[in-house]
Amino acid sequence: MLVSIVQHTPPWVWGLLTALLCLGLWQRGTRRVAPVALLGLPLGLLALGLWSMLPGFIAQPITALLWAAAWLSMLTWARHWPAPRGTRWLEAEGRLQLPGSWLPLALIIAIFGLRYASAASQALHPQWSSLLAFQAPLALGFGGLAGVFLGRALSLLALARPAPALDT
Repeated sequence: MLVSIVQHTPPWVWGLLTALLCLGLWQRGTRRVAPVALLGLPLGLLALGLWSMLPGFIAQPITALLWAAAWLSMLTWARHWPAPRGTRWLEAEGRLQLPGSWLPLALIIAIFGLRYASAASQALHPQWSSLLAFQAPLALGFGGLAGVFLGRALSLLALARPAPALDT
């Protein structure tokens, strides 16, 4: 059964997975990032999660509220994480220096895996797409993961500001 699912997966899905894994692996190393670039991947994966949940929102509108609650709570929580050791604002370059982290790769794999598993499950069991028992955990998962990813980016983005000038 698993082999059949993998064989019937469109090739573009494997291309997307490869690109996402490369992005996640790249973030394991120290890098210098423009502030606006911090939002690209979290917003892209937020869009993927919303796209994945759109049928669930239509079938079970309460799932939109579950998604929003998970997103907002995890966004708020991750927004208050302390900056990783070694993170600093490079004022002369207008960039953040970020230490390497495995967290983005883990979040990418979790979001992709949830999307893949839900799509495969619904392909095998189309009736599940209208069941709250199936859609509610997906809404909580996609919302929560998107909230953590974006909250982390926003907490780092808050560091991307010049030091205040001292009045003398």
